[in-house]
Amino acid sequence: MEETTLQHLQSSRSSRVAKAKGRRRATTLFAGLGLLCGLLGTALPGPAPALPWGPKADTARANPSAVSRGAGTPSTNVRKVFDLTTPGAAVAVAWASDGSAIAAASDYGGVLTVWDSNGHRIQQITVTGGGPALGGSIAFVAGSSQLVFPPPDAVPNSAAFSVWDVASGAIVRTVSGPQPNDDYPLNRALHFMTSPDQAFLAAATFGNRGSGNLERNVIVYDTRSWRVAQTMKVLPGVSSLCVFGGGRLIGLGTIAGGRISVRDLVSGIPVKEIQAYEESPYGDLELRTVAGSPAGDLVMTGVGLVFLKGTRKEYEAWAASIESARVFRIQDGARIASFSGARTPVRQAKWDPKGRYVAFVDSGDGLFLWEPSIGSVKKVHVPGASLSLDIAPDGDRIAVTTNKGVSVYSVN
Repeated sequence: MEETTLQHLQSSRSSRVAKAKGRRRATTLFAGLGLLCGLLGTALPGPAPALPWGPKADTARANPSAVSRGAGTPSTNVRKVFDLTTPGAAVAVAWASDGSAIAAASDYGGVLTVWDSNGHRIQQITVTGGGPALGGSIAFVAGSSQLVFPPPDAVPNSAAFSVWDVASGAIVRTVSGPQPNDDYPLNRALHFMTSPDQAFLAAATFGNRGSGNLERNVIVYDTRSWRVAQTMKVLPGVSSLCVFGGGRLIGLGTIAGGRISVRDLVSGIPVKEIQAYEESPYGDLELRTVAGSPAGDLVMTGVGLVFLKGTRKEYEAWAASIESARVFRIQDGARIASFSGARTPVRQAKWDPKGRYVAFVDSGDGLFLWEPSIGSVKKVHVPGASLSLDIAPDGDRIAVTTNKGVSVYSVN
């Protein structure tokens, strides 16, 4: 089923790229290829084929409950509360900061739907072009009254995202990116997330080491005025982003090199650089997801793209040794837990606001609740191909998007 969903996403994205304006053609195609490769969990064409990960490889590599520090008994109970229907596959989801509303993007990013916490639909907004944007690409601001999402097609290259009024469905404003005088990959927000109080929104663009004229690819806004609070340049490029530690810190996963950069959110001052996955002569890794603990002491990351090189025997052995997710202590960068039972790429992760667990979804049909401190993982099969998730502010409910819509679970 997931293969069908991804084929539909690929077909839709190809159509959008074909219709792109001439002045954006080359960069639009590059961005589309990068997104599709991320969906499929493979590298761009090169000297070696895609990573040989699948059901057979997963079974051979590890038991789904294998954790580096033992297999404790999960202390969480998970129960489905309700399902929400969306037009097409749901690709991104967000809870309002007070838990009163849920929003999801679906139909390849063409529709935004908002429900109240009981699953009653409040609004459905049609977006003309601009998608899809998976995972960390939707957020509430101003309580539950406004919604941030990548902008529609008919906006200047300077645009980072648009802000929609939930009540009317109209665009309130379109906010410029970190390099407004340059082309859209240097401005368009690929990942973004607000602080718990919604006072700040951090965003990362497509800009990377290969982008001409790259000056900054991470930007932090004050959401009350949309004034720019800080900009940063993170190389070789950013593939995942999280705001954590009560809104004090920003975690950034890189598109290559397997590195996490932890920085002060407002000042941009580096706090810790963590080599999450070791460099290898047989390949390179993108960090698809990064999630930090509410206390600001731990950070989790999951593998996305894998670039392979060397002989087949060498890179297959290296690839088989890669753990799909790891947790690190920020103070000294030490790895405290690892997990090998998820199907790579790991699509998105969020830490429970109460600090009890970190939840993530893989490229199969899995929702995982990981408690690194006791070495336990609970896997919940979701009704379709899992694509993204978000956790309610109280930590007691999780919304998971799939190719069939949104499923909401209670956690206690």
